[in-house]
Amino acid sequence: MKSFSAYTSKPLSEGYNIFPKNEKELSNAIKDRSPEIQKEIKSLYTFLKKSHELPINLNAKIPNNVNVTRALQGTLDISDIKSKSDLQKLKIKFGNGSLGNRGSNNKGAKFEKDFADALDKWYLGGKDEVSDDSVLKVIEEMDKIYGWKESKSFDAVVDASANTPRPLVFNPKIQLTNTKGKGFNVGKSVTDITVNADDKQTYLSLKSGGTTTFFNVGVRKILTPTEIRNGQIKNKDGLKLLKLFGIDQKRFTTIYNDDIKTNSGTVRVRPKDPKGLKNLLESGIGFGYHVVHKKGKNIFHKQMDESTMKKAATVSTITIHYGGKTGRGKRIDMEMESSLYKFKLNIRDTQGNDGYPTRMMCDFTDKI
Repeated sequence: MKSFSAYTSKPLSEGYNIFPKNEKELSNAIKDRSPEIQKEIKSLYTFLKKSHELPINLNAKIPNNVNVTRALQGTLDISDIKSKSDLQKLKIKFGNGSLGNRGSNNKGAKFEKDFADALDKWYLGGKDEVSDDSVLKVIEEMDKIYGWKESKSFDAVVDASANTPRPLVFNPKIQLTNTKGKGFNVGKSVTDITVNADDKQTYLSLKSGGTTTFFNVGVRKILTPTEIRNGQIKNKDGLKLLKLFGIDQKRFTTIYNDDIKTNSGTVRVRPKDPKGLKNLLESGIGFGYHVVHKKGKNIFHKQMDESTMKKAATVSTITIHYGGKTGRGKRIDMEMESSLYKFKLNIRDTQGNDGYPTRMMCDFTDKI
């Protein structure tokens, strides 16, 4: 494996491709920027360096903007970082930049291409054509389910562009939309590789890394700054969303409102609408596809049929962190578990604007 220096010692072609490893490299990278911006970037770097080896990445063409590594997202808020780094003019956001193949998107794309190539080589030339034993093991186990080897025609197509955004709807249940299928059969919406065997499609959803986001939706229109400032949520969809998770709406408003004493802390609740919560999770997980998940050197996989989806979406309790786990953030974090997944949700200002929430995100990790 290449070291960080192997990726950072030579310039990359475009984008956020400058990854300072120390103060000397940072000073050299920002020497042509204004004194005010240099001072703020150095302050930001000093604050974040204790938490990550490569905490920021820079774009030479955009001097007033800096990316903060996504590895710190969830641990720190943009608003917290701005405050503790004393930023006034510098604009920051979470982003991994163009760090060779170390970026999460690049790693995911490489895994998809390599796995699709391995499928085609296996079908055409047999197991000896697949050099990675862990990949071969997964392919052979999947073949026992789908019978690919017996098909007269076979083609594995990287189809990540078909992976479709799925916004949240309230009509009347809260759930993610499925624009390419019926009900919760979401294979066409989540596919990264589509296997065509004798004109029958198998949709593969490939994951790389420990945590995967299964929805990231806007909430600004239903949890408005005006209602939060007034200390009461009146929007019917906003109230419906908070009720679904057992979030006290009065307490919720104190977390984001500087004019009201913050009522932070952690509580554990049972869902007030367990069927509604299960419906939301089922709509996000869906069925009609096969998960292939790479974690380090290991690859895990499972067929996501309707019964597995229902099992994965069944949770009993929710842990709510008002103010995040520290109790000091302008955010609500939620944690819950099923027999297959650990879910982490948050409601917060992801843009680092005014501190009022803009999005709700849900990540999950496999309990494999």
